[in-house]
Amino acid sequence: MQIVDIFFIIVDLTVFTSCAVFMLHFLPIKRQRPLWLKILAWCIFAALSTLLPNFGRNDMLTMLVLVFCYLLLGWFLYHESKMGLLYQLVYMMAMFATQLIGIFLVFKLYQIFGLERKLQFYLMVLFKAFFLITVTLILRGIVKKRYVFDQQYLNIKGMVLIPILSVVLIFMYVIGGDVFFARFGYEWLIVYCVLFLVINGYCIYFWYDVASNQRLKHRLELMKQQNESIHQYYEDLEENYSQSRKIIHDIRNHIHVLEQSQKLDQTQSYFEDVHTMLNALGLHYYTDNRMLNIVLNHKLKGLSPKQVKCAIGGIDLDFLSDIDITTIFSNLLDNALEACERMEDFFIRLKGDRIHDFLVIKIQNPYLGQYEPGRSMKSGHEGLGLENVRQTLKTYHGELKIDCQDNLFSVTLVFPGQ
Repeated sequence: MQIVDIFFIIVDLTVFTSCAVFMLHFLPIKRQRPLWLKILAWCIFAALSTLLPNFGRNDMLTMLVLVFCYLLLGWFLYHESKMGLLYQLVYMMAMFATQLIGIFLVFKLYQIFGLERKLQFYLMVLFKAFFLITVTLILRGIVKKRYVFDQQYLNIKGMVLIPILSVVLIFMYVIGGDVFFARFGYEWLIVYCVLFLVINGYCIYFWYDVASNQRLKHRLELMKQQNESIHQYYEDLEENYSQSRKIIHDIRNHIHVLEQSQKLDQTQSYFEDVHTMLNALGLHYYTDNRMLNIVLNHKLKGLSPKQVKCAIGGIDLDFLSDIDITTIFSNLLDNALEACERMEDFFIRLKGDRIHDFLVIKIQNPYLGQYEPGRSMKSGHEGLGLENVRQTLKTYHGELKIDCQDNLFSVTLVFPGQ
C-alpha cells in the first residue's frame, strides 16, 4: 500500500470521527468526564468505523453498531438528554446519507469518464469528506438556533421515528434497489439521500416550533391556574367582608343603644375607640367595579388614607373579566408596594380617565432606585407579575407604558374604545 493510499485512509477516518466529535461537543454538555476516557472511547469508535465495513461486508450491521455506539458516547460522556439522542440520530442519518452521496457520485463519474480504481478511491474520500463537513456545519447552524431542551410535557417518541425510518429506507434502497437503479440510474439514490437530508433538517425546525408551542401552552395553563386561584381567593375574601359587614352592622346598633343608655363622660372615649376599630374592618369605596374594589381594599389596607389617592370611580371597567382585573391590578399594586419598604413618605396614586376613544389608567408611586427598561427589579413596577399583565392586556388590545422621572414611577394602562 502506497503512502498516498494511507494518507487518504487517514483523511477519511479523521474527517468521519472529527465531525462526530464536533457535533457532540456542540450539544449542551452536562456531564464532565476525564479526557483520557473520551479519547479512548473515540478511538474505539474510529476503529469500529474502519473495521466494520470490511467485516463480513454487512452494511446493516455496520450502521446499527455505529449508531448504537454513537448514542452511548453521547449519553454517557456528554449530554444525558433525550433530545440530544434525537439530534444524534438525525446526525447519524445525515452521515450515512453523505457517505452514500459521495460513493455513488464517484460511481456515476466512473460510468461517464471511466476513472482508474485509485482515482475513484481518492475522489470518493474527498467527496465524502466535503459533503460530511458541509452537512455537519449546516446542521450545527440549525441546532444552534433551534435546539430544543428536554421538557416533561413534550413527547419525543414520534420524533424518533423520522431519523430511524430515514436510515432504514436508505439501507433498503441500497440493498433492494439494484433493478431500479440499473434501469433509471444511480443518481436517483443521490436524489433520495438529499431529500432525506432536507426532510430531517426541516424536522429540526418543526420540532422547535412544536416544543415552543407546547411550552407556551404549558405556561398559559399555569398562568390560568394562577389567575383562577387568585380570583377564587378574592371571591372568598369578598364573602368574608360581607359577613364582617353584617356583624359590624349589628354591633353598631348595639353600640348606639349603649350610647343612648350610657351618657357618662368616661365611657365616651371607649365608644369612639370601638367605632374606630369597626371602621378599620369595613370596606373602602374606590370604584363601582366589584372585583377591583376588593383588590384595592386588600392591597391598600396597610396604607393610611393620606398615602392613597384614588380617582377611578367614574370609569367603566365592565369589559374586563374578574380574573383579568385581578391579574392586572394585583400584580401592578404588588410591585408598586414593594417600593415602599423603608420609605417614610410613600404614597400611591390611581387615576382613570377616558380620553377620546381610549380608557387610560395611571398608577404612580415614588421610587428611589435606578430604573432600567426591560429589566426585572424587586421594587417599582418591573416585578415578576408584569409579563402576566402584558399577556392579559393583549386580549383587550391594550398597552402598558412604563416611565420613571424625578423619582416618580408611573405605569399607564391604555385600552382602546370598547
